[in-house]
Formats: sequence, C-alpha cells, structure tokens
Amino acid sequence: MDDVHISADFPTGSAGSISWQDDLGVIQPKPEPVPEWFYDALQENFGGAGVPREYAFHVRVLSENKRSIRLGFPFTTTNGAGYMDPPYWIQRDGIWNQAAESDTVFVPGSRAEILVNVNAGETIQVANKPYPSLESVYTELDELAHQNGFLTSTVYGKTEEGRPLVALQTEPRQEKILINATMQPAEPAAKPVLAVAHWLADRSAIANRMRDRFQFCMIPLPNPDGAFHGRSVTNAIGEVPMFSFGRHLAGEATPNETAWLWEYLSEVRPAAHIEFHTHYQDTRFHKLNPLALEWFPKSMHDRVKETTRSLLAVNDQWRVTELVKDTPIVTAGKFVNMAMHFQTISYCYQIYALTETSTCTQ
Repeated sequence: MDDVHISADFPTGSAGSISWQDDLGVIQPKPEPVPEWFYDALQENFGGAGVPREYAFHVRVLSENKRSIRLGFPFTTTNGAGYMDPPYWIQRDGIWNQAAESDTVFVPGSRAEILVNVNAGETIQVANKPYPSLESVYTELDELAHQNGFLTSTVYGKTEEGRPLVALQTEPRQEKILINATMQPAEPAAKPVLAVAHWLADRSAIANRMRDRFQFCMIPLPNPDGAFHGRSVTNAIGEVPMFSFGRHLAGEATPNETAWLWEYLSEVRPAAHIEFHTHYQDTRFHKLNPLALEWFPKSMHDRVKETTRSLLAVNDQWRVTELVKDTPIVTAGKFVNMAMHFQTISYCYQIYALTETSTCTQ
C-alpha cells in the first residue's frame, strides 16, 4: 500500500523482509544466525532445537490516511514459534496496550495476524512483547538512584558498540543477592528487575529487613546491544552472551557482555541469584529452574532446600525443571558456574503474566 509505511529501522525494532500480499503486510522474522559452536551444540543435544531464536517482532507503522491494516507475522522454523503465542501489543503515544483478541489470528507454530486501526498521519508500534526503549530503562535506573539515597549505580563494563553495562546496588552487606534480566532480549525483563528496586524503596518492614540483611545488585540490561538491534538471543555481532560463560572460563574468546558480567560476579560473589525471563502470556504456568543439590557442598544442602521451598511457596502452581549435571549444555551458562565458583544459590524464573504490572509484581 502506497500510503502505509512499515519499518523496523528504529531502536529495538525487529523484522526481516517486509512485503505486501494483496492487502496483508507480511513481516518476516529478523534472521538471527548463531555461532558455529552453538549451532553444533544445539544439533548434538536438541536436534537443532532447544534454545529458541528469532522469536521477536517489533515494527513501526505509519499511515498517511485513516485505515485498518492487516499485518502478518510468519514464525521461524528454528524453534522460536513456541514463544509466539498472543497477546500481541500496540503502542500509541508511548503506551503499550494489548491488541484485542477479536483483531488477532493465531495459528500455533505457524503465524500470527493482527488487525490495527491507524489514524491519518499516526505512527504506532506493533510487537509480540511490550518492549521498553533502552532510553526509558536507563532513565528509570538513574531516577531510582537519584531519588533513593541507598541506591547507587555502577558501570561494570561496555558492549561492543559502547553501551554501558550498569548495575544498581543497595548498601554494601556481607551477603549479596544478584537479580538480573535475561541476556535474551526477546524476553524483556528490565521492568521486573527495576520493580525490585522500587519494592526495596517502599519503606515496608520486610523491605527494610531485606536491605539490612543483604546487598541487592540489580542488572536490568545485561545485553543492551542485542535489545537495541531487536535480537532474540544474540548481541550486536551475532554472539550468544547467555551461553558463553563456560567458554569464557575455558579461556576462549567470548562476548563483552559475558566477560564483563563474570568479572562483576567475581567481585560480588553473590550468595543468591535470580534471573527473570518474561513471556507476557498465560498459556503456561510460571516456571522455576533451580539448581540440583549436587552442585553444592553437603554443608549447604539445608540452605538450598529451604530457599527453593520458600520460592515455590510464592505460587500455587509451578512448572519446575531442575538443572542437573546431565542437562544439555548446562555448563555453558552462568547458573552452574556461579554455584561451582561462588556457591551461589541460583534460579531461572520464567514469568508468565499478561500485563507489565502483574509481571513486575512477580
């Protein structure tokens, strides 16, 4: 359509080729090649699947005239389709809202189609998640540090493209808790990480006790280059930061995001750690991936079991996948390596909630 312009040429935009099939704008996934070693590991352990990629879409739509526009999003064949369930999201005037169910067509494992209504001269954004801009995350981080005297921000490294890797920290304590967003940008978890900082500032008795007991170290954007370029699992140059910790410890060349984060962890040596993954769906229950007891010395077993029991009590229903020693590529990530090097009690928490507020509440 000559009067409709669709693009992904903006920060956090994500799309491959864009074309028209009659009155349907077809937006292909952004191609996301992965390093040969990672591809080989997936082939060997998961038959080419296992770790999804290419499961993001985020486009800008400008219409010169008032009209309804159909947008089609075919899913990738590289295992990302299982992460593409609705709802889908429309941003107007900087505010994300879910597309109406009546305006959405979803064919599991295949494609999505969304009907959007655009006013003359209006620009909207359409995406499979409410992706925050990097600018808004950095601004909120700075405001939290400015508004609360107990919070400070520290730059622990830089990305290949020069973006700062920032941690927000409470007052120093002997024991520390690390809370970070996943390094997979298609599961944008900056907001719930910052929600922890807001919670620590709410002056409640439990928040005050936690601040007195622990130092909290919060990392909302561990892969800002990947987020800026609309990637699902890689950074700006096609590396896989989340699964490069084992290679870094083996002395191999690794992404900046991985190397800098491990240096920060080596200084902090967290007692506990939780990593947020956000899905903005209600098709599954929340999922917790705890480390098996076999990663810890026997003297820590009671503490590990009690910590896991307490987390499981947060929700009535969970999906639980324990990370054991024969879990494929388990030593590639940081969970196991933190346990082995720092005896960190570590968890991957996949949040399945429908709104930004409920996701942050988790």
